[in-house]
Amino acid sequence: MQMNNHDSKEFLKKQLSVPSYFSDLKGELSIPSLFHLFQEVAWEHATINQFGYTHLHEKGLFWALSRVQVEIAEMPKWTNSIVVKTWPSGIEGAFALRDFTVENEKGKRLVSATSSWLIVDIESRRPKRPNEFKDKMPICETIRTTNSNAQKLVSLNGSIISSQEIVSKISDIDINGHINNTKYIEWAINSIPIELYSQSHIRKISVNFLSEGFCNDKICATTTQAENGSYSCEIIRQSDSQKLCVVQFDILPA
Repeated sequence: MQMNNHDSKEFLKKQLSVPSYFSDLKGELSIPSLFHLFQEVAWEHATINQFGYTHLHEKGLFWALSRVQVEIAEMPKWTNSIVVKTWPSGIEGAFALRDFTVENEKGKRLVSATSSWLIVDIESRRPKRPNEFKDKMPICETIRTTNSNAQKLVSLNGSIISSQEIVSKISDIDINGHINNTKYIEWAINSIPIELYSQSHIRKISVNFLSEGFCNDKICATTTQAENGSYSCEIIRQSDSQKLCVVQFDILPA
């Protein structure tokens, strides 16, 4: 995958063509691949501005994604040329905010997203406020992609439509020693019935990453359909009933 870089201190833009291995059964950019792209451009832009993985690691810290809200007008298709753009968009308490957009080659907005990140101490695994790195962040609060920051999610009442047991493996673990955020998205997507997925359009995705998961964790991913038509996947570690992640989808007919 060739990604052409148009970076600056304030904004990072990456241009690429959607490759086959980032495409789903509908021939569109897959939801997990979208999150892969967000993760990659966030890391690169933070590194350009001296608050990336290496800069935090030297101080015994790392970035952890806590919340995401994604609004999808249209998903690009295999071979389509797209531009992924990101920038730091503010500070909210302990959260460092970062926004994303995906546009087509004509500049039409396809995807809008906002995310909330925590700086975590490697030893204690406790969050720290981002004050030390705030001066390095080229924050742009005047350009936002969504009407609100990613919110804390509440459980949806409804009927269970899917439940799957998962054991996390080596390939699920990232450089911080825990399950990579994109794996939760993949598991949540896999909990949707294939008939629903193939005949529908995911309009909105809201995610809360609540606790760390590790290799060989036995996990249950349970998906509920609410009365309003929304879907919620709760991913829980079985050994201690710790809720690791909640993913909610708003799905419309295609």
